[in-house]
Amino acid sequence: MSGARMLNKSARNERRKLTAAFFNALASGTVLAAMVVPLIGLGLGTVQPSSDMLNVVTFIAFGLVVATVIHLVARDILKRLEE
Repeated sequence: MSGARMLNKSARNERRKLTAAFFNALASGTVLAAMVVPLIGLGLGTVQPSSDMLNVVTFIAFGLVVATVIHLVARDILKRLEE
């Protein structure tokens, strides 16, 4: 066995599902951060709506793109589940 344990099909599937769930939670956190952080900045007055709005929109868009990529990675992991 060369030092590595051999996992049965069910264990491999569970490991893949856990990994996919982790990446999906990471994507959800990214969406939350991308949406909430700029709004908190606007609410606290650290971001000025007149001059920094382009930066806020860019930050939100970038966060959504990153979250989408992470979610697609999670979906790709689930495609590898064994029957």
